[in-house]
Amino acid sequence: MKLHYIEASLSLFVVGLGQIIKGEGNKGLLLILTFYLTLPAIVLLSLLLVGNSFPYVLGFVIIFAIILWLYSIADALLR
Repeated sequence: MKLHYIEASLSLFVVGLGQIIKGEGNKGLLLILTFYLTLPAIVLLSLLLVGNSFPYVLGFVIIFAIILWLYSIADALLR
């Protein structure tokens, strides 16, 4: 198993960039779109539509974003 330190360090700063550099463009693009567009859109919609559930949705999105970020780093390092 070959470790990809450069790709993992790129994923540390930009989620999904390590996958794109490794040649897994579709996976990298999906990670980028999920992290930088979908998660903020969910937070904005919850704030606009149902203001009472905003803290719960924000907590869920933060936890999911951290898990997605760590997955991106681990996937870039190990595969």
